[in-house]
Amino acid sequence: MRKTMSFLKRRADMSQPEFFDWWLSEHRPLGSKIPGLRHYTISLVADGADAEYDGVAELWFDDTASAQAGYASPEGQAARASGQAHTSRRDSVELVEHKFIDTGEPAPFKMISILKRAAHMTRPEFKSWWLDSHVAMVLEFPELRHYQVVLAEDGPDGAIDGCAELSFKDLETLKRVTSSEQVRSVQQNDSVSHASSIIRMYVEKHPVF
Repeated sequence: MRKTMSFLKRRADMSQPEFFDWWLSEHRPLGSKIPGLRHYTISLVADGADAEYDGVAELWFDDTASAQAGYASPEGQAARASGQAHTSRRDSVELVEHKFIDTGEPAPFKMISILKRAAHMTRPEFKSWWLDSHVAMVLEFPELRHYQVVLAEDGPDGAIDGCAELSFKDLETLKRVTSSEQVRSVQQNDSVSHASSIIRMYVEKHPVF
């Protein structure tokens, strides 16, 4: 399966609550009608932060061809037009999932770390660093209920090369663990030296289907 993550920033004249209401009430039904869509989750910023993105749409298709056909369909174009009318920035990337922890327990809150690889690294080098070295450090973090890495392994080179998704039972646990010295040390001593940019978001998941 192939996963698309579309990161959205609201229009300047919209408040975050207004944007969330549009996304969950008006846009969600449009996205749900895209042909070939297998799973669909909306993840919205959970702490009220006014950051580079307000949330992310996570959409799964069988393969790249199915995704392209879905987005090109009338339903896909309608969803795209609605998104364009309500956002000031949209960054989308097709990714390959690499799952490491899934306890099966509810995990509605997660931190998404969005990375662009360092200028000196190729995509294969970036993938090797992340999966063969960095993952082992993250697996030591406490109270993780779900952990996966999603990587842009082919396709056009864009603003995003991969994302880490770390899920916890609630927002309090998420903030406590990710602000700990253990996590900060891994971020500062390993992530920073392998990425040209890092964006972190605390989000709450809203599964659609």
